[in-house]
Order: sequence, then structure tokens, then C-alpha cells
Amino acid sequence: VTANKVGLGDQVSAFTEGGLNAAGKKVVVIGGGDTAMDCVRTAVRQGATAVTCLYRRNRANMPGSQREVANAEEEGVEFLWQAAPEAFHGDDVVTGVRAVKMHLGMPDATGRQSPEPIPGSSFVLDCDLAIKALGFDPEDLPTLFGEPELKVSRWGTVRVDMKTMMTSVDGVFAAGDIVRGASLVVWAIRDGRDAAAQIETYLKQKAMPAADGSAARVAAE
Repeated sequence: VTANKVGLGDQVSAFTEGGLNAAGKKVVVIGGGDTAMDCVRTAVRQGATAVTCLYRRNRANMPGSQREVANAEEEGVEFLWQAAPEAFHGDDVVTGVRAVKMHLGMPDATGRQSPEPIPGSSFVLDCDLAIKALGFDPEDLPTLFGEPELKVSRWGTVRVDMKTMMTSVDGVFAAGDIVRGASLVVWAIRDGRDAAAQIETYLKQKAMPAADGSAARVAAE
């Protein structure tokens, strides 16, 4: 963070004012992806006195890079597996994170085991800085687009047929993060190309003469 700020000349107010400066602080990072790994390792470099990563599943089910995890452990980061946040302690500033231990239950729709809280297992982690590295909160996409028939997943992303990239609305296609959730730009590029090819196929099929000799109508919307 510091190197980028100085090199680019940017003013990052949250860093300048101390909100994202981990120097001399006990830091808790919540999440298990690559962003969480960036946060814990940056906190170490900023001079945090202790850095803990809280993740609700086990190491095998962590979405982030295992190499990043190993590197973070080498740098002194502590990982608390199968633990999820319940509440933040403190008034004007955070003083701790109340968490609960989890066990992995039945697999969900993606095939991953669903984390479930263990009753009576709550505990408190003291901290001066808590960072949520949990991705993005989804919009209410059917309302946003004014299309109540648009189907979304349990995570709020648009559902598509991955073979055609078409949504539940005929003639409407989607690709990238709006389908996958927060992901890599290379996947967005790949999905965009696939969607473009499928759109071309769709339009060609719509333009083919129907049995009565008339061309099938292509929706202008």
C-alpha cells in the first residue's frame, strides 16, 4: 500500500488518517480468498504486532492460493480455521471480534460443505483493526434492471446457461463477475468472448427464415 501510494502519488485518506495503517496494531482479517491474503501480508509489512486470519471453512476448502497461505504463515500470520465472526466489540473504535467455531455439514449446491456454528463455542479475539475481506455485497439485480423474471443465484449473481451464456430472459446474455461473483479479469475476458460467440449464433438463428417463409423476429431490446 505504502509503495503504491508513494510511487503513484495517490492520496489514500484511510491510510493517511490511520484507518488502514496496521503499524503497532493487533489485526484480524476476516475471509479466505486472495484479497484476505493480500490484507494479512500487507499488515505484516506495515508492522502489525499480531495478524490473525479468521475463516469459516477449513484449509482444504479455502478459495485463496495455498502458496499465499504458506507464505503468510512463514511471515507469522496465525490462521483460525472453521471460525466465523458474530459481532464487533468496541464503541468508537474496534476492540475485538466475537467469533464462533464452525463445523462442516452437508455439501451445498456448489459441492462444498456448508459451515454451521457450534453452539456455545463463541470466543473473543482482541484487536485494534478488523478488516472484512469478504468480496462484494450483491445488488438486487432483478429490481436494478427492472426485470423481475431475471433469475439469480443464492449469492445474488445472475444465473446463466453456461453453454449459451443466456440468462433466464430470452435474448439477454451475461458474463464476468455478474455471473461468477468477484473473480479474475481473465475469466471475465474469456466469458465475454464466449458470450459474444453465443450472441452471434443466437442472432443468426433468429434471422433464419421460418417455415412460413418469414424471417424470425429478433428482439430489439
